[in-house]
Amino acid sequence: MATRPPPECPVCHDGLDPGRCLEEHLLESHTKRTLARFVVAETTVLEEDISE
Repeated sequence: MATRPPPECPVCHDGLDPGRCLEEHLLESHTKRTLARFVVAETTVLEEDISE
């Protein structure tokens, strides 16, 4: 039977402990600045022109 790997934080790539949700991890482990930088970086990647 296949098992899923533990959820991973998209910011720091740490695996989350069983029973711990991503939102709790983000609030407790990352500053607003870190989260803002992550959102900006992800948005920039999505907005890049991939036609070239």
